[in-house]
Amino acid sequence: MLNFVEYTTHSALRNAGMRSVISFGIALLFFAATLVSFQVTDASAQSACFERTALMKHLSGKFEEAPVAAGLAANGSVLELFSSPDGVTWTIVLTQPNGATCVMASGESWMGMKKPKKGKVS
Repeated sequence: MLNFVEYTTHSALRNAGMRSVISFGIALLFFAATLVSFQVTDASAQSACFERTALMKHLSGKFEEAPVAAGLAANGSVLELFSSPDGVTWTIVLTQPNGATCVMASGESWMGMKKPKKGKVS
């Protein structure tokens, strides 16, 4: 009888350990799937690329946006900020050296900042 109780207890503990391992594995798979889904979402969001002329025409026509700032990135891409005259809408566009022009971000309520005077940092 004692052997049966020891066997049953040992078997139950082993099954509990196995359930913990399986639960951990399922949680890990769920976490990995969640990360992959966010990466796919980010990748698809970055694929909003257009012909430059068509994009500029669209931003100008629909939102009255025009370029207000630009900069050259280290990889040769040109980063531009388009804004409506009143700042209600804005769009950040990246034109890559290969000519692809992609919308990186857009939003509302753009506020321009004045450049600090030389030698003064606030």
